[in-house]
Amino acid sequence: MAAPALVALAHGSRDPRSAATIKALVDEVRVLRPDLRIETAFLDLSKPSLNTVVDKLARARFERVDLGPLIQQIVKSWETRRETGDARLAFARPRKDTAAVMGKPDRLARAINAIIDNAVSFSPPGGLVEIAVARVGDEVRIRIDDEGPGVPHEAREAIFNRFHSVRPEGENFGRHSGLGLAIAQAIVNGHDGEIDVQDRDDAPSGARFTIRLPAADRE
Repeated sequence: MAAPALVALAHGSRDPRSAATIKALVDEVRVLRPDLRIETAFLDLSKPSLNTVVDKLARARFERVDLGPLIQQIVKSWETRRETGDARLAFARPRKDTAAVMGKPDRLARAINAIIDNAVSFSPPGGLVEIAVARVGDEVRIRIDDEGPGVPHEAREAIFNRFHSVRPEGENFGRHSGLGLAIAQAIVNGHDGEIDVQDRDDAPSGARFTIRLPAADRE
């Protein structure tokens, strides 16, 4: 379905929740795949299975990626586009090459960007999204904290399914179709990593997404 048709369907829907979901899908695809026309990106990201993403990455030739400057560039891009609304981004860049992994830079950037996009979407007015990355033992951990309503315990696995989205009733949080988190998980899995979400333990509310990736050998 082409983008104009999706937009028209959203505007013409008598069900506000259906219209919001359609609009969320269009907006999210634009963020995840800005390099493609919206209809092409939609088809690319909504394939029946994301296993192909993992399979392709398993056969890919990885390179050493320093996540410090990679994430800094993602944050800078958000600030340049000014798509955060009232949300603020904070990133404490680690020392050079202290948070290096083996992988595909563009795919890793897409996964991290999807989690940041989700955090921004669920941030309250003036909310702070904090991003940190550090090597811990044999792995590199990327932590993304927001000040939103958090994710109910029973939904913490389901949110990584395609098109699943948690939107608290009566709250103006979230604009997503649930597609971005599924893409992020597929990419992380393709890098032999894991991703999960928990409640923040240092704030009254908010979600903490943690990506764990195998650390690259020290140079």
